[in-house]
Amino acid sequence: MKVIVQISRVLVGVLFILSGFIKANDTIGFSYKLVEYFEVFHMPIFVPYAVAMAMLICIVEICVGIALLIGAYARANAWLLLIMIVFFTLLTGYSAITHKVTDCGCFGDAVKLKPVQSFIKDLVLLVFILIIFYGHQYIKPLFNQGLQTIALGISLLVTTAFTLYTYMFLPKIDFLPYKVGNNIQALMKYPEGALRDSFEMVFLYQKGGELVEVSMDKLATLDSTYTFVDRKDKLVREGYKLPIFDFKLYDSGGIEYTDSLLADTLNYKLIVVQLSLLESRNGTGQQLQALTTPFVQAGYDVWGLTASSLTDAEAYRHEHQLMYPYYLMDPTPLKSIVRSNPGIVLMKGNTVIKKWSSYAIPSFETLQKYLKQ
Repeated sequence: MKVIVQISRVLVGVLFILSGFIKANDTIGFSYKLVEYFEVFHMPIFVPYAVAMAMLICIVEICVGIALLIGAYARANAWLLLIMIVFFTLLTGYSAITHKVTDCGCFGDAVKLKPVQSFIKDLVLLVFILIIFYGHQYIKPLFNQGLQTIALGISLLVTTAFTLYTYMFLPKIDFLPYKVGNNIQALMKYPEGALRDSFEMVFLYQKGGELVEVSMDKLATLDSTYTFVDRKDKLVREGYKLPIFDFKLYDSGGIEYTDSLLADTLNYKLIVVQLSLLESRNGTGQQLQALTTPFVQAGYDVWGLTASSLTDAEAYRHEHQLMYPYYLMDPTPLKSIVRSNPGIVLMKGNTVIKKWSSYAIPSFETLQKYLKQ
């Protein structure tokens, strides 16, 4: 039993630290997952606190993992682990059954798990944590009480500082398709020979009060007791998934301008991402004006992308005397392009060169250093 407890302790501790670190690297991304759960459970009151809750969960997860590895407060830590894993298992179990949240965000965007995979992962963790819970007396601290407190205090400070840093200045490790070095246009195209999704046409008929799926080759076998209800396309084989498939921007008339943005494959251009104009960080309007005006005057293009109404965008543009237009984009890709509101993306052609958050909007002089590269 003692050996099993030690093995469980190391596995769970390392996994909690790894999971917490990956989420702490991108707390805004993790907060989006929390918002999904809040919406599913009709708990809008928690939405404004999603980022703060995401930070807290990451910090607690890492500190609990560290406490487990150094053997600090074994009994209390075992209780905390059990409460956390039971809660997570219920959530992922709900997702696995309902498919209402397709990714729990357990490992951020680094490792995408399907609902069933997340649920199985939590069930396995639950077994290990139960072993720890019932065998916590075999966990001996590596240090005395004073050193334990110091170690956990340092862990708390470092983890909190890292979490705040990535929140303010973007993830240190970008796992999203819009990361620095990626070519957006290239990731919107299927590689040569890539398999596509394969669909089968299925017909829905009603018989005896029940819905029955019927494939096309079986239609001739149906008799008058079957009543046609609907037709749908059923996925029979998953093909290659485009890393970027929803990068589409429109003007106020609904005309798509995606090809226009991607047409210039040689020159530098700036993309200003503002998921919500009303929720943009205070004071950034003036910084955007100071950055983009000389950039436009130097002959480069600036594209404003937002999920807000373009009527609001036009008012915002005039208020801050911005020399570039705004285009409408779905909020989902905007959240992936840059984890900030506003966020700045410098591109050469269609390759991402550099990103800045709202806490680090560069001056034009700083930008010029990248234009010379």
